[in-house]
Amino acid sequence: MRISDAERHQVAEVLRDAAAEGRITLDELDERLEAAFGAKTYADLEPIVADLPGSPGAPGVPAPAPVADRSPEHLRPEDLTVIRSSGDSIVRKGRWQVPRRIEVRNKYGETKLDFREADIPHGRVEIHLEVSWGSADIILPEHATADVSVDTSWLGSLKVDADAIPKPPAPHFVVTGTSHGAALQVGHRKPFSWSALFGA
Repeated sequence: MRISDAERHQVAEVLRDAAAEGRITLDELDERLEAAFGAKTYADLEPIVADLPGSPGAPGVPAPAPVADRSPEHLRPEDLTVIRSSGDSIVRKGRWQVPRRIEVRNKYGETKLDFREADIPHGRVEIHLEVSWGSADIILPEHATADVSVDTSWLGSLKVDADAIPKPPAPHFVVTGTSHGAALQVGHRKPFSWSALFGA
């Protein structure tokens, strides 16, 4: 049975609690989180938390009920973009076609997704980030809204400058993931203007 993003995050919380209690080291936490977010089935998740209290398979804690599969694997190829990097810059700006879901995994690098001139054919865009020890900047088009739910543990920071309640027909962004030791910004930017700069 395939798992959902919500269940991956549930396991991630178990792992973070275990690290806070000293049951696993930070190195083990990093390894297990990477395995958890890469898991596709319940069988993949079970060994990651089998030796920890509070895990879905621990005594006295029922396993999560199976849910309808809404995993990215069920999206059409043109509806999903996955970008992976380590220590490099990831930049999307200007005129580009926006899929329904974007997944970015970038350690030690800079990530910038600028949607101001992009072609957004869908009313809802999902962005899943896994960024560590770098920066991530999501620039929204005018009037767009954003519901942001990102774990910013390990000295990470988050700044959101956008309304969370959708305002159709403006596009609505759903931003999830982790920002470990990284600076994440989500919001609007005014286009550059020489006249505004010099007060003309």
